[in-house]
Amino acid sequence: MLQKTMFNEVKNFFQVFEKKGNLITGVKVPGSVQILGDIFKYNKGKVISAPIDESVLVLAQKRKDGDRIVNFYSQKYNEKIRISLNEPQFREENGWANFMSGVLFMLEGLSKKVSGMNVYIDNKISDLFNANSNEALEIGIIDISQKFNDWELSDIEIADVCVESEKKFLAKEKSGEKYIPAIIAKKGHLTYYDGFNKITESIKIDLGNLCFIVFSSGIKKKNIEEKTKKIFQETKEAVEILNRIDPKIEGLHNLNMEQFDELRSHLTIQQRKRCAYFISENERVENAKKALQNGNIQQFVDLINESEKNLKNRLELVDEENEILVDITQDAPEVKAVRLINYGLDGSVVAIIEKDKIEQVESKVKKTFLTRTGLDLNAEVFTLNNEIERININIEEFTK
Repeated sequence: MLQKTMFNEVKNFFQVFEKKGNLITGVKVPGSVQILGDIFKYNKGKVISAPIDESVLVLAQKRKDGDRIVNFYSQKYNEKIRISLNEPQFREENGWANFMSGVLFMLEGLSKKVSGMNVYIDNKISDLFNANSNEALEIGIIDISQKFNDWELSDIEIADVCVESEKKFLAKEKSGEKYIPAIIAKKGHLTYYDGFNKITESIKIDLGNLCFIVFSSGIKKKNIEEKTKKIFQETKEAVEILNRIDPKIEGLHNLNMEQFDELRSHLTIQQRKRCAYFISENERVENAKKALQNGNIQQFVDLINESEKNLKNRLELVDEENEILVDITQDAPEVKAVRLINYGLDGSVVAIIEKDKIEQVESKVKKTFLTRTGLDLNAEVFTLNNEIERININIEEFTK
Protein backbone atom coordinates (compact mmCIF):
# COMPACT_ATOMS: atom_id res chain seq x y z
CA MET A 1 0.00 0.00 0.00
CA LEU A 2 1.30 3.47 -0.86
CA GLN A 3 2.05 5.94 1.91
CA LYS A 4 -0.52 8.75 2.18
CA THR A 5 1.75 11.48 0.78
CA MET A 6 2.77 9.29 -2.15
CA PHE A 7 -0.85 8.24 -2.73
CA ASN A 8 -1.94 11.88 -3.07
CA GLU A 9 0.90 12.67 -5.49
CA VAL A 10 0.05 9.66 -7.61
CA LYS A 11 -3.66 10.53 -7.52
CA ASN A 12 -2.97 14.09 -8.73
CA PHE A 13 -0.81 12.81 -11.58
CA PHE A 14 -3.26 10.25 -12.96
CA GLN A 15 -6.36 12.41 -12.55
CA VAL A 16 -4.86 14.91 -14.99
CA PHE A 17 -5.39 12.35 -17.74
CA GLU A 18 -8.54 10.38 -16.98
CA LYS A 19 -10.38 10.26 -13.67
CA LYS A 20 -12.32 7.12 -14.60
CA GLY A 21 -9.62 5.28 -16.49
CA ASN A 22 -8.24 1.78 -16.28
CA LEU A 23 -6.64 -0.03 -13.38
CA ILE A 24 -3.26 1.42 -12.45
CA THR A 25 -0.59 -1.23 -12.32
CA GLY A 26 2.89 -0.91 -10.94
CA VAL A 27 6.12 -2.52 -9.85
CA LYS A 28 8.81 -1.77 -7.28
CA VAL A 29 12.25 -2.73 -8.60
CA PRO A 30 15.21 -2.75 -6.20
CA GLY A 31 18.63 -1.33 -6.89
CA SER A 32 21.55 -3.71 -6.57
CA VAL A 33 25.26 -3.94 -5.92
CA GLN A 34 27.77 -6.42 -7.31
CA ILE A 35 29.67 -8.15 -4.52
CA LEU A 36 31.95 -10.61 -6.34
CA GLY A 37 33.07 -11.17 -9.92
CA ASP A 38 33.37 -9.10 -13.08
CA ILE A 39 31.94 -9.48 -16.58
CA PHE A 40 32.88 -7.68 -19.77
CA LYS A 41 33.32 -8.50 -23.46
CA TYR A 42 36.45 -10.64 -23.02
CA ASN A 43 35.33 -12.31 -19.80
CA LYS A 44 31.77 -13.61 -19.86
CA GLY A 45 32.32 -14.81 -16.34
CA LYS A 46 30.28 -15.10 -13.18
CA VAL A 47 29.06 -12.65 -10.54
CA ILE A 48 27.24 -12.60 -7.22
CA SER A 49 25.09 -9.55 -6.48
CA ALA A 50 22.65 -8.34 -3.84
CA PRO A 51 19.52 -6.16 -3.86
CA ILE A 52 19.88 -2.99 -1.79
CA ASP A 53 17.10 -1.55 0.39
CA GLU A 54 16.17 1.25 -2.07
CA SER A 55 13.81 0.82 -5.05
CA VAL A 56 12.31 2.46 -8.09
CA LEU A 57 8.51 2.62 -8.06
CA VAL A 58 6.90 2.64 -11.53
CA LEU A 59 3.12 3.06 -11.77
CA ALA A 60 1.26 3.18 -15.08
CA GLN A 61 -2.21 3.50 -16.56
CA LYS A 62 -2.92 2.21 -20.03
CA ARG A 63 -4.26 4.81 -22.46
CA LYS A 64 -7.03 4.12 -24.97
CA ASP A 65 -6.46 1.42 -27.59
CA GLY A 66 -4.53 2.79 -30.54
CA ASP A 67 -3.09 5.69 -28.51
CA ARG A 68 0.67 5.83 -29.16
CA ILE A 69 1.63 8.43 -26.56
CA VAL A 70 3.61 7.71 -23.38
CA ASN A 71 3.68 10.37 -20.68
CA PHE A 72 6.51 9.96 -18.14
CA TYR A 73 6.63 11.86 -14.87
CA SER A 74 9.62 11.64 -12.51
CA GLN A 75 8.92 12.63 -8.92
CA LYS A 76 12.68 12.73 -8.33
CA TYR A 77 13.29 15.39 -10.96
CA ASN A 78 9.77 16.90 -10.92
CA GLU A 79 9.79 16.62 -14.69
CA LYS A 80 7.30 15.45 -17.31
CA ILE A 81 8.43 14.01 -20.64
CA ARG A 82 6.16 12.97 -23.49
CA ILE A 83 7.17 10.56 -26.24
CA SER A 84 5.48 8.99 -29.24
CA LEU A 85 5.90 5.28 -29.90
CA ASN A 86 5.76 6.16 -33.60
CA GLU A 87 9.12 7.98 -33.33
CA PRO A 88 11.72 5.41 -32.16
CA GLN A 89 14.74 7.61 -31.65
CA PHE A 90 17.06 8.96 -28.97
CA ARG A 91 16.38 12.56 -27.95
CA GLU A 92 19.04 14.23 -25.83
CA GLU A 93 16.51 16.56 -24.22
CA ASN A 94 14.59 13.55 -22.84
CA GLY A 95 17.42 12.70 -20.43
CA TRP A 96 16.43 9.99 -17.92
CA ALA A 97 13.35 9.01 -19.97
CA ASN A 98 15.57 7.73 -22.81
CA PHE A 99 16.38 4.62 -20.77
CA MET A 100 12.71 3.61 -20.69
CA SER A 101 11.68 4.87 -24.11
CA GLY A 102 14.60 3.00 -25.70
CA VAL A 103 13.34 -0.24 -24.13
CA LEU A 104 9.82 0.40 -25.43
CA PHE A 105 11.16 1.06 -28.94
CA MET A 106 13.25 -2.13 -28.74
CA LEU A 107 10.21 -4.19 -27.72
CA GLU A 108 8.24 -2.90 -30.68
CA GLY A 109 11.16 -3.78 -32.94
CA LEU A 110 10.88 -7.35 -31.62
CA SER A 111 7.15 -7.42 -32.49
CA LYS A 112 6.12 -7.08 -28.84
CA LYS A 113 3.17 -4.71 -28.82
CA VAL A 114 3.54 -1.69 -26.52
CA SER A 115 0.57 0.36 -25.36
CA GLY A 116 0.37 4.10 -24.87
CA MET A 117 0.40 4.85 -21.15
CA ASN A 118 0.78 7.41 -18.40
CA VAL A 119 3.75 6.55 -16.18
CA TYR A 120 4.58 7.84 -12.70
CA ILE A 121 8.11 7.19 -11.37
CA ASP A 122 9.53 7.57 -7.88
CA ASN A 123 13.22 6.69 -7.89
CA LYS A 124 14.81 6.29 -4.45
CA ILE A 125 17.97 4.52 -5.61
CA SER A 126 21.18 6.38 -4.79
CA ASP A 127 23.20 8.02 -7.56
CA LEU A 128 26.38 8.03 -5.46
CA PHE A 129 27.47 4.54 -6.40
CA ASN A 130 26.57 2.29 -9.30
CA ALA A 131 23.36 0.87 -7.80
CA ASN A 132 21.60 0.39 -11.16
CA SER A 133 18.83 2.98 -10.83
CA ASN A 134 18.43 3.41 -14.61
CA GLU A 135 18.50 -0.35 -15.07
CA ALA A 136 15.66 -0.66 -12.55
CA LEU A 137 13.62 1.84 -14.59
CA GLU A 138 14.09 -0.27 -17.73
CA ILE A 139 13.05 -3.46 -15.95
CA GLY A 140 10.00 -1.72 -14.48
CA ILE A 141 8.68 -0.46 -17.81
CA ILE A 142 9.05 -3.91 -19.39
CA ASP A 143 7.23 -5.52 -16.47
CA ILE A 144 4.32 -3.11 -16.90
CA SER A 145 4.25 -3.43 -20.69
CA GLN A 146 3.83 -7.20 -20.30
CA LYS A 147 0.76 -6.68 -18.12
CA PHE A 148 -0.84 -4.37 -20.67
CA ASN A 149 -0.35 -6.80 -23.57
CA ASP A 150 -0.48 -10.51 -24.45
CA TRP A 151 3.22 -11.38 -24.39
CA GLU A 152 5.69 -12.32 -21.68
CA LEU A 153 9.49 -12.47 -21.56
CA SER A 154 11.77 -14.71 -19.52
CA ASP A 155 14.24 -13.21 -17.04
CA ILE A 156 17.11 -13.57 -19.50
CA GLU A 157 15.04 -12.12 -22.35
CA ILE A 158 14.21 -9.04 -20.24
CA ALA A 159 17.91 -8.52 -19.53
CA ASP A 160 18.78 -9.00 -23.21
CA VAL A 161 16.19 -6.43 -24.34
CA CYS A 162 17.63 -3.89 -21.89
CA VAL A 163 21.20 -4.60 -23.01
CA GLU A 164 20.35 -4.25 -26.70
CA SER A 165 18.30 -1.11 -26.06
CA GLU A 166 21.21 0.64 -24.37
CA LYS A 167 23.51 -0.41 -27.20
CA LYS A 168 21.17 0.76 -29.97
CA PHE A 169 19.70 3.95 -28.50
CA LEU A 170 22.32 5.08 -25.95
CA ALA A 171 25.52 3.66 -27.50
CA LYS A 172 26.41 1.97 -24.19
CA GLU A 173 27.92 -1.49 -23.81
CA LYS A 174 26.42 -3.52 -20.99
CA SER A 175 25.77 -7.14 -20.10
CA GLY A 176 23.03 -9.04 -18.34
CA GLU A 177 24.55 -9.02 -14.84
CA LYS A 178 23.44 -5.40 -14.43
CA TYR A 179 19.79 -6.46 -14.65
CA ILE A 180 19.43 -9.99 -13.29
CA PRO A 181 19.81 -9.03 -9.55
CA ALA A 182 16.70 -6.85 -9.79
CA ILE A 183 14.68 -9.08 -12.13
CA ILE A 184 14.90 -12.12 -9.83
CA ALA A 185 15.35 -10.26 -6.52
CA LYS A 186 14.01 -12.11 -3.45
CA LYS A 187 14.19 -11.20 0.20
CA GLY A 188 16.95 -13.03 2.02
CA HIS A 189 18.67 -14.02 -1.23
CA LEU A 190 21.75 -13.12 -3.25
CA THR A 191 21.78 -13.60 -7.01
CA TYR A 192 24.22 -15.63 -9.08
CA TYR A 193 24.68 -15.02 -12.80
CA ASP A 194 26.79 -17.01 -15.26
CA GLY A 195 27.37 -14.63 -18.16
CA PHE A 196 28.60 -17.27 -20.65
CA ASN A 197 25.86 -19.84 -20.11
CA LYS A 198 23.25 -17.22 -19.10
CA ILE A 199 22.29 -19.13 -15.97
CA THR A 200 20.57 -17.27 -13.13
CA GLU A 201 19.99 -18.46 -9.58
CA SER A 202 18.67 -17.00 -6.33
CA ILE A 203 20.73 -18.20 -3.37
CA LYS A 204 19.15 -18.15 0.08
CA ILE A 205 21.50 -16.69 2.69
CA ASP A 206 21.29 -16.31 6.45
CA LEU A 207 23.78 -13.65 7.57
CA GLY A 208 22.72 -13.93 11.20
CA ASN A 209 24.02 -10.84 13.01
CA LEU A 210 25.72 -9.51 9.88
CA CYS A 211 24.60 -7.15 7.13
CA PHE A 212 26.01 -5.33 4.12
CA ILE A 213 27.00 -1.68 3.89
CA VAL A 214 28.34 0.42 1.01
CA PHE A 215 30.58 3.39 1.73
CA SER A 216 30.97 5.79 -1.18
CA SER A 217 32.69 9.13 -1.66
CA GLY A 218 31.13 9.44 -5.12
CA ILE A 219 34.45 10.89 -6.30
CA LYS A 220 35.32 9.98 -9.87
CA LYS A 221 39.00 10.29 -10.72
CA LYS A 222 40.24 10.64 -14.30
CA ASN A 223 43.38 8.62 -13.55
CA ILE A 224 41.32 5.67 -12.26
CA GLU A 225 39.17 5.82 -15.39
CA GLU A 226 42.30 5.81 -17.57
CA LYS A 227 43.79 2.89 -15.59
CA THR A 228 40.59 0.90 -16.04
CA LYS A 229 40.57 1.51 -19.80
CA LYS A 230 44.21 0.39 -19.95
CA ILE A 231 43.39 -2.79 -17.99
CA PHE A 232 40.60 -3.68 -20.42
CA GLN A 233 42.88 -3.00 -23.38
CA GLU A 234 45.66 -5.17 -21.91
CA THR A 235 43.14 -7.94 -21.29
CA LYS A 236 41.76 -7.66 -24.82
CA GLU A 237 45.26 -7.96 -26.32
CA ALA A 238 46.02 -10.94 -24.08
CA VAL A 239 42.85 -12.77 -25.15
CA GLU A 240 43.69 -12.13 -28.82
CA ILE A 241 47.12 -13.73 -28.28
CA LEU A 242 45.59 -16.73 -26.49
CA ASN A 243 42.97 -17.08 -29.22
CA ARG A 244 45.70 -17.32 -31.86
CA ILE A 245 47.28 -20.15 -29.87
CA ASP A 246 43.93 -21.90 -29.35
CA PRO A 247 40.88 -20.66 -31.31
CA LYS A 248 38.61 -22.22 -28.68
CA ILE A 249 39.70 -19.52 -26.23
CA GLU A 250 37.21 -16.78 -27.03
CA GLY A 251 37.50 -15.21 -23.58
CA LEU A 252 38.89 -15.73 -20.11
CA HIS A 253 35.72 -17.60 -19.12
CA ASN A 254 37.05 -20.49 -21.25
CA LEU A 255 40.01 -20.99 -18.90
CA ASN A 256 40.68 -22.07 -15.33
CA MET A 257 43.88 -21.11 -13.49
CA GLU A 258 45.54 -24.47 -14.17
CA GLN A 259 45.00 -24.11 -17.92
CA PHE A 260 46.14 -20.51 -17.82
CA ASP A 261 49.41 -21.46 -16.10
CA GLU A 262 50.36 -23.43 -19.21
CA LEU A 263 49.77 -20.38 -21.43
CA ARG A 264 50.98 -17.44 -19.36
CA SER A 265 54.51 -17.52 -20.82
CA HIS A 266 53.10 -16.09 -24.08
CA LEU A 267 51.98 -12.90 -22.32
CA THR A 268 53.65 -9.86 -20.79
CA ILE A 269 53.77 -9.58 -17.00
CA GLN A 270 50.98 -7.01 -17.02
CA GLN A 271 48.80 -9.15 -19.26
CA ARG A 272 49.37 -12.14 -16.97
CA LYS A 273 48.23 -10.13 -13.96
CA ARG A 274 45.06 -8.90 -15.66
CA CYS A 275 44.07 -12.33 -16.96
CA ALA A 276 44.84 -14.02 -13.66
CA TYR A 277 42.56 -11.55 -11.89
CA PHE A 278 39.51 -12.31 -14.02
CA ILE A 279 40.07 -16.08 -14.24
CA SER A 280 40.57 -16.44 -10.50
CA GLU A 281 37.52 -14.26 -9.83
CA ASN A 282 35.39 -16.59 -11.95
CA GLU A 283 36.57 -19.51 -9.82
CA ARG A 284 36.10 -17.49 -6.62
CA VAL A 285 32.48 -16.70 -7.49
CA GLU A 286 31.78 -20.40 -8.07
CA ASN A 287 33.36 -21.23 -4.70
CA ALA A 288 31.33 -18.49 -3.02
CA LYS A 289 28.14 -19.89 -4.52
CA LYS A 290 28.93 -23.32 -3.07
CA ALA A 291 29.81 -21.81 0.31
CA LEU A 292 26.47 -19.99 0.45
CA GLN A 293 24.55 -23.10 -0.59
CA ASN A 294 26.27 -24.98 2.23
CA GLY A 295 25.50 -22.21 4.73
CA ASN A 296 29.20 -21.48 5.24
CA ILE A 297 29.12 -17.72 5.81
CA GLN A 298 32.70 -17.59 7.12
CA GLN A 299 34.01 -19.06 3.88
CA PHE A 300 31.95 -16.51 1.93
CA VAL A 301 33.45 -13.71 4.03
CA ASP A 302 36.96 -15.07 3.45
CA LEU A 303 36.39 -15.19 -0.31
CA ILE A 304 35.35 -11.52 -0.39
CA ASN A 305 38.56 -10.59 1.43
CA GLU A 306 40.59 -12.76 -0.97
CA SER A 307 38.90 -10.97 -3.86
CA GLU A 308 39.99 -7.60 -2.49
CA LYS A 309 43.62 -8.79 -2.37
CA ASN A 310 43.27 -10.14 -5.90
CA LEU A 311 41.95 -6.78 -7.13
CA LYS A 312 44.70 -4.83 -5.39
CA ASN A 313 47.59 -7.03 -6.52
CA ARG A 314 46.53 -7.93 -10.05
CA LEU A 315 44.58 -4.87 -11.22
CA GLU A 316 46.53 -2.34 -9.12
CA LEU A 317 43.52 -0.05 -8.85
CA VAL A 318 43.46 0.34 -5.06
CA ASP A 319 45.35 3.58 -4.51
CA GLU A 320 44.87 7.16 -3.30
CA GLU A 321 41.45 7.74 -1.66
CA ASN A 322 40.30 4.23 -2.59
CA GLU A 323 43.17 2.66 -0.66
CA ILE A 324 42.49 4.90 2.33
CA LEU A 325 38.81 3.92 2.31
CA VAL A 326 39.61 0.19 2.12
CA ASP A 327 42.22 0.45 4.88
CA ILE A 328 39.99 2.47 7.22
CA THR A 329 37.08 0.05 6.77
CA GLN A 330 39.28 -3.01 7.24
CA ASP A 331 40.71 -1.57 10.48
CA ALA A 332 37.31 -1.66 12.23
CA PRO A 333 37.10 -4.97 14.18
CA GLU A 334 33.32 -5.10 13.61
CA VAL A 335 33.95 -5.30 9.84
CA LYS A 336 34.31 -8.88 8.59
CA ALA A 337 34.91 -8.28 4.87
CA VAL A 338 35.67 -5.37 2.53
CA ARG A 339 35.92 -5.14 -1.24
CA LEU A 340 36.34 -2.22 -3.63
CA ILE A 341 33.46 -2.21 -6.13
CA ASN A 342 32.92 -0.74 -9.61
CA TYR A 343 36.71 -0.88 -10.18
CA GLY A 344 37.02 2.09 -7.83
CA LEU A 345 35.51 4.40 -10.45
CA ASP A 346 33.17 6.07 -7.94
CA GLY A 347 35.12 5.62 -4.71
CA SER A 348 32.93 2.85 -3.29
CA VAL A 349 33.45 -0.27 -1.17
CA VAL A 350 31.05 -2.95 0.02
CA ALA A 351 31.55 -4.40 3.48
CA ILE A 352 30.00 -7.02 5.76
CA ILE A 353 29.58 -5.75 9.32
CA GLU A 354 27.87 -6.66 12.58
CA LYS A 355 24.28 -5.37 12.61
CA ASP A 356 24.38 -4.07 16.15
CA LYS A 357 27.52 -2.05 15.42
CA ILE A 358 26.29 -0.23 12.31
CA GLU A 359 26.15 3.26 13.82
CA GLN A 360 29.51 2.83 15.54
CA VAL A 361 31.27 1.62 12.38
CA GLU A 362 29.60 4.17 10.11
CA SER A 363 30.54 7.07 12.39
CA LYS A 364 34.13 5.92 12.79
CA VAL A 365 34.74 5.30 9.08
CA LYS A 366 33.15 8.60 8.03
CA LYS A 367 35.07 10.69 10.58
CA THR A 368 38.42 9.05 9.84
CA PHE A 369 37.97 9.33 6.07
CA LEU A 370 37.02 13.01 6.38
CA THR A 371 40.06 13.70 8.54
CA ARG A 372 42.47 11.99 6.15
CA THR A 373 41.02 13.14 2.82
CA GLY A 374 38.70 16.10 3.48
CA LEU A 375 35.92 14.16 1.73
CA ASP A 376 32.48 13.16 3.02
CA LEU A 377 31.24 9.59 2.72
CA ASN A 378 27.75 8.34 1.95
CA ALA A 379 26.68 5.07 3.59
CA GLU A 380 23.91 2.69 2.49
CA VAL A 381 23.07 -0.26 4.75
CA PHE A 382 21.16 -3.17 3.23
CA THR A 383 19.85 -6.27 4.94
CA LEU A 384 18.54 -8.31 1.99
CA ASN A 385 15.00 -7.26 2.91
CA ASN A 386 14.02 -6.04 -0.55
CA GLU A 387 12.62 -7.72 -3.65
CA ILE A 388 10.75 -7.02 -6.86
CA GLU A 389 7.11 -6.33 -5.97
CA ARG A 390 3.98 -5.91 -8.12
CA ILE A 391 1.23 -3.40 -7.23
CA ASN A 392 -2.31 -2.78 -8.49
CA ILE A 393 -4.44 0.28 -7.65
CA ASN A 394 -8.12 0.50 -8.52
CA ILE A 395 -8.74 3.94 -10.04
CA GLU A 396 -11.93 4.19 -7.95
CA GLU A 397 -9.74 4.67 -4.86
CA PHE A 398 -8.77 8.08 -6.25
CA THR A 399 -12.38 9.27 -6.29
CA LYS A 400 -13.13 8.47 -2.64
